[in-house]
Amino acid sequence: MKLPWYHGWNIVAVSLVFQALLFGSIFFSYTLWVGEWLDDPGLGVTLTMVMVPITILNLAQSLVAPFAGYAMDRYSICALICTGATCAGVGFLLISQVSAFWQIILVYGSLMMAGVLLAGPLAAQTLAAKWFNRNRGLAIGLSTTGTSIGGVVMAPLITVLYETNGWRDAHWMLGLAFILVIVPLVWLMIRNSPQDLGIPGEPAADVEVAGQEGSRFWTVAEILKDRVFWIIILSFLPLVTVFGSVQQHLRPYASDLGIGSMETAFLISVFASVMIGGKIFFGMMADRFDHRLLFLVALGACAAVVGGLLLSPGYPALVVLAGVLGFSVGGFLPLLGAMVARHFGAASFGSVLGLVGPFLAINAFGPMAYGYLYEVNGNYVLAFWISLALLIPGALAIGLLRQRM
Repeated sequence: MKLPWYHGWNIVAVSLVFQALLFGSIFFSYTLWVGEWLDDPGLGVTLTMVMVPITILNLAQSLVAPFAGYAMDRYSICALICTGATCAGVGFLLISQVSAFWQIILVYGSLMMAGVLLAGPLAAQTLAAKWFNRNRGLAIGLSTTGTSIGGVVMAPLITVLYETNGWRDAHWMLGLAFILVIVPLVWLMIRNSPQDLGIPGEPAADVEVAGQEGSRFWTVAEILKDRVFWIIILSFLPLVTVFGSVQQHLRPYASDLGIGSMETAFLISVFASVMIGGKIFFGMMADRFDHRLLFLVALGACAAVVGGLLLSPGYPALVVLAGVLGFSVGGFLPLLGAMVARHFGAASFGSVLGLVGPFLAINAFGPMAYGYLYEVNGNYVLAFWISLALLIPGALAIGLLRQRM
């Protein structure tokens, strides 16, 4: 007998759309905005200064994430996503009208922060954790591919938009798209859980998983006292710091090698395309294999990229490195979500994932540190060597994690 289509997959599909539009325009394309802002004489910014908005955004969302995670577990995720999309849309509309760079910094630290926090991976992963049991790892991995799809689609689209209309009009058009596309779609389709639609949830794969369903809410004190929580922090912090810094400096690094903006946009598309496969791969494998081994695979790929960049590769090699970096970054959200869901359960998934944010906040300074080291030394060599050293503690910390949490 043919089984009915499970509505949880519709939830995953919608999460792909709102993440693709928002993250493709804000995070994946930020390195493209960097080039436009540096070339705009009216803004008068340096490479270090132009990294301030993304740093403030990352820092602010990390600090506010616990409150957003708490809200995801207790209130309407649909309403929260619509609020986030509206904030990001208004933010893009305002940036199109700025007269000074500090105004861009202000928008990124407020409206953009609310947008990516409420309508980003935190919402998508929380929905996947609440809608799925047997295929939770796969659902979490698939749900987070929306950010990568955004990189594939939005980077070249935004390049065309600002080359034909200028970066101000490009922001205006994108801001309207956020509000007119995301809000109606989410309002019609998204619900917190199967119970909200009066349908049965996905069955558990076995007794063990069912027993870990985590129907109770963990308190903040319980989470912060838990050993696994801190192992997760110590493992992931070096990795996200390194790959986040490399990602945001792709265009300046490529420019040093004489690579143009369209070629750089292609690098970002390759990076994001491979990341899609990486997220699906790590999501599927997280349902089957040791999380520690999978984490080391992702970390090893990141180290290989940094080592390759030290060699000042030609464009073909840089395309390969962008793909390997995408594979590495693809492991972050699925593995983080799988580790949190396995140990803490679905009921407190948003709260735990939100609490992770402030402790990963230090990674927000990575792009600025890269910019400073470049301006002092005239190249990225020291920044890359420091990055390789940072990855070592992450590899050691993951060894403290028990295979079955």
